[in-house]
Amino acid sequence: MIKRILSRFPVYLLWALASVILWSYVFSFITDAKPARKLSLYISIDQIEEVELAARLEEKGLPDGIRMIKVRPFSYAMFSDQDLLSADLYIVRASEAESWRDSFRPLPDGMDGDLELGNGAQGIRVYDAETGVGVFDDLIDYSASGAAEDCYLFFGAQSQHTESCDGAALWLAGRFLEGSH
Repeated sequence: MIKRILSRFPVYLLWALASVILWSYVFSFITDAKPARKLSLYISIDQIEEVELAARLEEKGLPDGIRMIKVRPFSYAMFSDQDLLSADLYIVRASEAESWRDSFRPLPDGMDGDLELGNGAQGIRVYDAETGVGVFDDLIDYSASGAAEDCYLFFGAQSQHTESCDGAALWLAGRFLEGSH
């Protein structure tokens, strides 16, 4: 009997692998939300506490129609950049901002930018490399890459949550900017 079980071990292993893949997909499908019902914040820094930051941003409740906030590093979109390109907000290092310029839109009325990219897109400084102080710097290691540089918050050009829609991206920016300095 043991010999029969061991002879079929590769088949059992394949079934177990298929089961893991299937249940991972089901879990992801159940726990995720459609882009219209979630806000996304992509950060060009890999050293972030994604879950804790999302929890802090959701702490005082969410806007109507929004189910969750997803915080991700840019590296999360390694295989598919669709989510990255349609993000609501971005936090980008100064040296990378120009290369992502087409993904950003102008700031909403009433907000002033600290970095102008030339196409109307402006970024709001969220980390000052000179002082080493940043928004949520207990959860985002802005100096993780070694060479510390200023980081800026930008609004996504393809966001589904613009001011003309539900304004949730502006709400998320406000929640992020009021974070601990």
